[in-house]
Amino acid sequence: MILKNGTPRQLKEARILYLSCLICVLVLVGIFSYNLWQHFDVRPPFLLGNYTKLHTGTNSFNNDANNPTQNGIAQSVNLSGLKYTIVLPTYSEHMQFAIEFLQSFMCLCTDYMDIDIHVIVSDSGEVDLFNDAMNNLEACGERFSIFPVPPQNVNGPKPNIEITNLFDILPSVFHSLTSGNITREDTSALLEERGKYQYQTIKKLAAAAKFKYDYGLWLDSDSIAVQPFSIRQTFSTYVQAPTVWRSRHTNHDMMRVIMRASAGVLNRSIDSFGPEFWNLESQEWIFEKVVIDDLFQYVENAHSQDFWTAWATNGGPFEITLYNMHIQSRKLETTNPMFTKYRIMESELEMEKYGVLSAASQHIQDGILNAGLLERSWRFLQVPGVAPKLSQLFHDYGQQLFRLGDLNITAPEIMDRFLLDTPIHLLCSGAPPLHSWWKNRNEVIV
Repeated sequence: MILKNGTPRQLKEARILYLSCLICVLVLVGIFSYNLWQHFDVRPPFLLGNYTKLHTGTNSFNNDANNPTQNGIAQSVNLSGLKYTIVLPTYSEHMQFAIEFLQSFMCLCTDYMDIDIHVIVSDSGEVDLFNDAMNNLEACGERFSIFPVPPQNVNGPKPNIEITNLFDILPSVFHSLTSGNITREDTSALLEERGKYQYQTIKKLAAAAKFKYDYGLWLDSDSIAVQPFSIRQTFSTYVQAPTVWRSRHTNHDMMRVIMRASAGVLNRSIDSFGPEFWNLESQEWIFEKVVIDDLFQYVENAHSQDFWTAWATNGGPFEITLYNMHIQSRKLETTNPMFTKYRIMESELEMEKYGVLSAASQHIQDGILNAGLLERSWRFLQVPGVAPKLSQLFHDYGQQLFRLGDLNITAPEIMDRFLLDTPIHLLCSGAPPLHSWWKNRNEVIV
């Protein structure tokens, strides 16, 4: 039969069938490409845009560093309802550092009352000591250090601090794993048998498992707030584009032991990560509650025993190395958005792209032992011209916490601009006396 337009009916049906098949193929290719794309570490557009503005061969800093453009994946995250918290382990000898941090935090953080701070101490005696130490927190005047205090902070209340005795959150298995007696008044037997690093890790991980929040931040007690900032903005910048940093800079047996232990707790082979793999790179120890919960469940399923027994009998690695390794591993084997949203970036590669690592800084790189290059990136500030490049890297990746070992590693005015313009919100571990350093110089800095 011939249609009025002269087209055979069979030909028309064949075309319809062909178009239907083509549409199905395109849909399948789209679905496959989307799922495959999630496993690659691709920078979102806002990073590519900033990267093209990198200052190479100049000492100038990016003038818009305080106004990062956040879009792309950021628009899919509802930030307003997220609950953020800080976990701050401390002990008697470091309590003064913790109080100095809290003083700087309540005077410089514009929204310090919006979050809870969980201070984890060792025993009931330290609970009393810290309560007494909090009496040294002073109401903020109109200025703190070289900065005007945000108006809402002047004569404001003390932060929302909950002091927790480690004994009250200690997993019960440690009573059987420890030969000495552990009581609310004395947990020193755990410290003596586990050592200070595992003891600190137990404080951090047990708190992360216990409390309710969406995202938390592990801080050492010797941290300090650098300048006026919003802690919610610090968290939200990370949440919009969460990043785990990895490295190929392992050069010490202790680093290898930590990586093997982390893999062992996860019941994975370190061979799949490589002999020089290292992941204690980021100085921004932000963690997510759902990932913590998944980590505990994964380890218990992998070992058919409770999490803490598996952790203790497989070397007891640092909380952040275990956490980071879990994210990287799960990102490769699942399309769960819990993990696919994370970027896994190699610190050496990015530091090379931004010009931080070069022939001029090779001697610094060679001298960094038993630590990652990004973790010790402050040492590269002594190389002429590197400060603005490192600042740009941190700015583009939303890294607003920094570890600084020496304020005099570079010229004072270069250090000023690096800290203030990147911007760095918190010095997160082993912080030098930044604010007295600024005041003693008696210069107009801001």
